[in-house]
Amino acid sequence: MVRDIEQAMWYINLAAAVGLFARLSTQRLVKAYPFLFAYLFVDTLETIVAIVASAVAGRHRIYAEIYFVGQTMKVALAIFVVLELYELALAQQPALARFGRRMLSYLFSIAVALGLVNLLLEFGGADRKRGAFLVSFLRIERSVDLVAFIVLILIAGFLLWFPVRARRNVAIWLAGFLLYSFSRWTGLLLTNLFPQLTHELSVAMLAPSLACVVGWSLLLKRTGEKEIVVTGHAWDRAQAERLSVQLDAINSRLVRMARY
Repeated sequence: MVRDIEQAMWYINLAAAVGLFARLSTQRLVKAYPFLFAYLFVDTLETIVAIVASAVAGRHRIYAEIYFVGQTMKVALAIFVVLELYELALAQQPALARFGRRMLSYLFSIAVALGLVNLLLEFGGADRKRGAFLVSFLRIERSVDLVAFIVLILIAGFLLWFPVRARRNVAIWLAGFLLYSFSRWTGLLLTNLFPQLTHELSVAMLAPSLACVVGWSLLLKRTGEKEIVVTGHAWDRAQAERLSVQLDAINSRLVRMARY
């Protein structure tokens, strides 16, 4: 029963992703968010290839290869998606955006490097039992997903505190990807702790993924590229003005620092 629900959820997610691609194309938003589009495209392509391969050759024979290739690409793209969202959210403060992007790049590089070291130590050691590589790979994936989730939380907290002027579409993308990253990291962690619940947890991860895709399809519009929303401190206008001045001062200070 659970496996039937899981399979149905895969097909529903696939149909929703196709609908999102059509929406982004008709609204001419693909070029505005290249890494997000690439991430969603790779995710959808991985699903299609896995479904076809499982029907033709048997799921257990080549699913692992499909998973490794697809997830490796998605882990790399997820890093660029977060950096892209951060830079777009702070488009009004370009110096601050560049500085933060540089710091986040270092953070992600450290996370990936530590994961690769752990992978090489385990895979090159005495324990070469079947599945050891998969366990190590999942650790890298969880590490990057966790860093991405923490960064997205920090970005969201920053936007909720400081009165940042951001495009409406950027705020929608950010909110959706925050939910997606949380469900992805939590699902991988719980799957590792409770492998007997793999299919149930898969359904639990597919549900918020579907919600994100449907929400993006309904809310993203071409006009959202021109609509500006003020993200933080809407409840206190005086404090918002003071924070806005502070934010501009930080950006100006970074501009001066870059000149020296």
